[in-house]
Amino acid sequence: MTWWLNPRLWAAVALAAALAFAGWFLYRAGQNDRQADFDAFKLNQQEARILADRAREQRTATRQTAVNKEANDGQTQIAALEVERDALRADGDRLREAIRTATRRARTVPGIASAGQGEPGADSIGLFADLLERADRRAEEVAGFADRLRIAGSVCERSWDAGLRAPAGP
Repeated sequence: MTWWLNPRLWAAVALAAALAFAGWFLYRAGQNDRQADFDAFKLNQQEARILADRAREQRTATRQTAVNKEANDGQTQIAALEVERDALRADGDRLREAIRTATRRARTVPGIASAGQGEPGADSIGLFADLLERADRRAEEVAGFADRLRIAGSVCERSWDAGLRAPAGP
């Protein structure tokens, strides 16, 4: 029973307790450092996400501005086309009126021979004028539709290109 009175035993127990306390203290200090490092990492990631979101929003706004500019240019082109078409339509109306006047005058001229064995007094000039007027109106509609499609297609293409060429941002 004297073994517990041995000073070496107590020195070893004291050393073991001191080492355990030092290990526990170092473990706690390391745990606090790891927590601080992890908190700093989370903060850096959050700041990076915020910067990336801002950059994406700026790129989107820049691209949208470029697309809107192209759309406005397209609307301006379509308005100019409509003004030009109105002027051409007025010219066409004057031409059609001239054809109607010439047709009325031709009908009053005696001695116009009718072609072949057609119906006597058939109005071939009136028929031709009618066909010409309807064809002219249809051509005007088709040309207007084609012009609008051409402008819309070029605006779409330029909008796409403008969106791709927009600066990438920071």
